[in-house]
Parts: sequence; C-alpha cells; structure tokens
Amino acid sequence: MRWLLGLSAACLVVRVSLTDYGPDDRTAGTPWVLLGLTMLWLIYRLRSRVARGVIVVTSLTGAVVCALAAFTSGHAALLAILFAGQALPLLTRPVRNHVHNTDAK
Repeated sequence: MRWLLGLSAACLVVRVSLTDYGPDDRTAGTPWVLLGLTMLWLIYRLRSRVARGVIVVTSLTGAVVCALAAFTSGHAALLAILFAGQALPLLTRPVRNHVHNTDAK
C-alpha cells in the first residue's frame, strides 16, 4: 500500500515541477507539493478518507481539464497523465481498504 502512495507522491512532485506558474515565480509550486504530501501522509498515518477524497477529486478534475487541452498540446497530455497518476493509485483496493479499516490502527 505504501508504494501506491509513493507513486501518487511521485506523480505529484513531477507534475508540479512541470507546471508553468509564470516567469516570475519559480517556487510557486512548493506550497502545492507540501499540501499534497501532507494529505498523502494523512491518508497513510491517520487513514483520512477526506484527504483521499480531496486528492482524488482535484486530481481527476485536473486530468480532465488537461486532457481537453491535450488535443493541441503534448505538455498538457503529460500533465493529464500525471494528474491521473496522482488519483488512480488512491482508487485501488489496498488504499480503499486502508482508509476504511479504522479499527486496525
């Protein structure tokens, strides 16, 4: 189960590093990485269903938006894949069982 969260984290870090936040702010993605990694930690340590839901919904939304732009941009296609890579590991049975099995702390 940890490797699935690691895969989601890797996709997050790569996606944020490839996102263009404008020429004036190279560190604009740092808060998003910290927020995303904190939410993944909440999923792992506290079995947070809310954190899992927020990551899944926002990542799938990003995947759809970038997929629509992917018709004209290869960069958008890559971002869509990375957004999906954040969400899909969290939809697997081991992660679902982890957040729903709150008795096994």
